[in-house]
Amino acid sequence: MNKLLKALLLSLVVTVSFAACSKKAEDAAKESAEKAKEAVTEMKETTIDAAKAAASVAAAAAKDAATATSEAIDEAKNNAADAVQAAKDAAAK
Repeated sequence: MNKLLKALLLSLVVTVSFAACSKKAEDAAKESAEKAKEAVTEMKETTIDAAKAAASVAAAAAKDAATATSEAIDEAKNNAADAVQAAKDAAAK
């Protein structure tokens, strides 16, 4: 009977130890999942912020390019008008 009692107690200790280890593993897995979720959320927010900043820079560059193109067109028009006038003046002489 004494051996049976020892076997039952040993069995109980092993079962409790296994349950405690399982609980610790479960808690660690939950904590790891929470940290991973936080990291993904932070990466997502960082990516969104970076995309917004890049879009803002691209919009400013496009605006600058449009302004430069408009100025170049105006200058080309003026140069063409000057060339036409010069040709008219030369033909009149």
